[in-house]
Amino acid sequence: MRLGFYNIQGGTGKTTIAANIGYYLSDKTKTVYVDCDIYAGCGALLFGFEDSPHTLNSYLSGTSALNDIIHQFDDLSVIVADSTPNSFNTEINQKRMLELIRVLNDNYDIVLLDLPPNITEGNLLFSSLNLEEKVVNKMIVVAEDSIPGIANTMKTKELLYAIDIDCIGVIVNKFKDTVDFDEALDDIIAILPYDKKVETQWMENVPAVQMKSKFSKELSYLAEDLAEVYIKKDLAAVRALKVAKELKDMTSKKRDEEVEENEEF
Repeated sequence: MRLGFYNIQGGTGKTTIAANIGYYLSDKTKTVYVDCDIYAGCGALLFGFEDSPHTLNSYLSGTSALNDIIHQFDDLSVIVADSTPNSFNTEINQKRMLELIRVLNDNYDIVLLDLPPNITEGNLLFSSLNLEEKVVNKMIVVAEDSIPGIANTMKTKELLYAIDIDCIGVIVNKFKDTVDFDEALDDIIAILPYDKKVETQWMENVPAVQMKSKFSKELSYLAEDLAEVYIKKDLAAVRALKVAKELKDMTSKKRDEEVEENEEF
């Protein structure tokens, strides 16, 4: 399952939510978090990998191998973007990016894609693994509690609808009871309160979901709901397809062997 986190507006908290949900789910199933914002990604800062020379950027540039850029944070596999000004020297290699997603999709149960807030050429939103599959097959929109937050979230949902990406729902982040979201959005799956403790995760390299706070409590509930309602169903379907493919391959191999035996006689 490839689950994206997106909004055309920046600063809504996509990285915080994607990374923390990934951390929570990694205790239950094989999960990888990918910071896809190659020019302004902050995932490295959250997990403490800002000094690593092996990033998504170095992979796209051809200077790092795939195995080198996969870091481990407890049970969670992490691929971070370059958090230094050197990131601006990166050219998007769409072919290598799609190869990366294919490999991750084959080796992990859940691939979490923390997407950049833009709709420029090269964005994974507009990419496909093949004629039938989008790179992102399910999306969560992360909204901010503000008037611009509502406006940009509605635009984001229209964009996802236009390019035929399934939107699970909207997470309202940094909630201060500023705006009545219910009147504008009918698919809110979680409301996460503004919490100063969340900021400490960037300094201590400790995911917010590990801290005792209202934010971590609500985020844990959300991650559990996602696992129960959406992810298990998708994983069951994916695993069934893999088993079917393996049986088909085994049957095909057996037939080939029987043909070879008959030809020998």
